[in-house]
Amino acid sequence: MKLKLSAQDVAFVAVFAAFSAVIIKILPGIPVVGVPDANIKFDAVFAPIYGIIIGPYLGFLAALIGGLITAGSPFSILTSFCPAVSALVAGFLTQKNSGNNGRRIKGWMLASTVLGLLIIGWYLTSVGQRAPFYPILHIAGLVLILATRGRIGNAFNKENSEVRSWQAKPTYLLVGIILMVVAYMFTRPYSSDVWILPYLSLPTFLVGGTVIVYSLFGMGRSVFVLAVSLASYCGIIADHMLGNLIFINVIDIFIPLAVIENYFLIPLGLPDVAGLFMYMIPVSAMERILFTIIATILGVGLVLALRRANLLTRKS
Repeated sequence: MKLKLSAQDVAFVAVFAAFSAVIIKILPGIPVVGVPDANIKFDAVFAPIYGIIIGPYLGFLAALIGGLITAGSPFSILTSFCPAVSALVAGFLTQKNSGNNGRRIKGWMLASTVLGLLIIGWYLTSVGQRAPFYPILHIAGLVLILATRGRIGNAFNKENSEVRSWQAKPTYLLVGIILMVVAYMFTRPYSSDVWILPYLSLPTFLVGGTVIVYSLFGMGRSVFVLAVSLASYCGIIADHMLGNLIFINVIDIFIPLAVIENYFLIPLGLPDVAGLFMYMIPVSAMERILFTIIATILGVGLVLALRRANLLTRKS
């Protein structure tokens, strides 16, 4: 199979890699529980968009380069592969087929294979065996891929060939933003005095994000928006699971177990690392769903803009 890259492909890879590097360096990120001084960088939000726009392989390369050129430790070098895998999975899902003319494989099959192997990898670890319910988000993503199969790629590529007007709805946008702010307030310590409020934060995030997406893109292209959303979600949780596996396997190599115990397990009253993962399920769910909402809004807008400018020439 001959690799053919156009000048536009090279330009996209360079731009996206540079953008990831800037995002990693400028934005502070979210602290990683269990790893002192480590952060989840916001390139995790943009990585699936790379795969959606320039395809799984070039998206993988762009995200990986952006991570590697900013890596400052062995741990960050390894985790540079996390957003790259996100771009790979999202790119596969928005692509009908992958491979050369002689060996065409369905994109959803490749995406489900990558995500499935990551989930299996979790259960092959001792931590995963003691926390069997932790991959609920990831299993949900795999089920979505198997249930929709090629429909995500079909919806994405159908919209890619159509031109429609884009009219935002400011009222709905304001309502969505207010809901997101309220959801964030529900997560604050002072909300714990009213026991039901913290449990309402996640559904309020979901409703607010849905309203924002609707306000920007309406129902006319709802199938296309859903395709980008599902592809982004599956890419983001693939990133998440690979990060989990890297974290587990570098304990006592790059991350001393004593540090995890003293900084996290003992203060939180948790028995072991598996308990830490179970404790973090609600936080991980809210974090990844929020990432998906942001990636959907940015991804849909960018795809539509590039399509109108005749710059979205990715072959499916």
